[in-house]
Amino acid sequence: MSTEVPQPPGIDCRRHQIFTKAVRSLHTRRNAPPPIPIRVNPMSTTFSVKPATRLTKSQQTLPWIAVELSNYPPQLTRHDVQTLFKDFSIEPDFVLPSATRFAYPLRVSVKIAGEIEAERAVKEVSGRVIGGRQIYLSMVEKESYEQKEVSVKELADELKIGIVNTARVHYPHLAPKILEVRECSQGASPFAFLQARNPITVHSELEARRQPIENRAMWDFIAGGRFDGRNSKIKDGSGRIAALKDLKETVEKQGVMKKMWNQGDGKQLLDLGIGADS
Repeated sequence: MSTEVPQPPGIDCRRHQIFTKAVRSLHTRRNAPPPIPIRVNPMSTTFSVKPATRLTKSQQTLPWIAVELSNYPPQLTRHDVQTLFKDFSIEPDFVLPSATRFAYPLRVSVKIAGEIEAERAVKEVSGRVIGGRQIYLSMVEKESYEQKEVSVKELADELKIGIVNTARVHYPHLAPKILEVRECSQGASPFAFLQARNPITVHSELEARRQPIENRAMWDFIAGGRFDGRNSKIKDGSGRIAALKDLKETVEKQGVMKKMWNQGDGKQLLDLGIGADS
């Protein structure tokens, strides 16, 4: 017969407290333990990524100032240019040369917001060495572009006057008419046309006298010239000048041909082979 040893009442109380504490520790809503601190190696290197520069409201009102980057290595990429000007607000639509031409110096034009910032870029960027080359950055002279525009306009006006005068010589039947040279462009190709119309006088028909009020006129096509710019990168108005020159050459050539045609018998005979020997 076994004899049970009575246990003091304090032991049951402690067991109940331990069991209750264990159950509470397993509850889903209990607080998470504090994170274990991780020691950072002081010798490790951290990289900070600089976000893309956004234009502020004040910068958006600043004019774009063109600067020219030159003498850079041929392997320079768009990312390299953006990194080079990371401290400045630049226009993203700059164009690097698509093909390397070693006979000409490598140049690229970049626009910076604000004239003061452009001058600061010239001082800070010019002279740096990239890819074993010392690059140069300079301000683009605004006057040069304005002078080119004026020169192109003056040359175009001279060509138009020359075309009209040439037509007056080679096309006598256009003497009483008003001659004018018009220009237009389709895609990358500029065109030039010589057109003629009758002058409007008090003796003109009523419909003809109403046309100027409605900004209308009946023009006749005389000749045309063009410049095919689809496979060319000519800028600064050179394509416009080429189209006008082509028109001038066409007027001269067709005028000479018309004179030779008038001197022959082709415009009077039905068949040149009939009665040619008589």
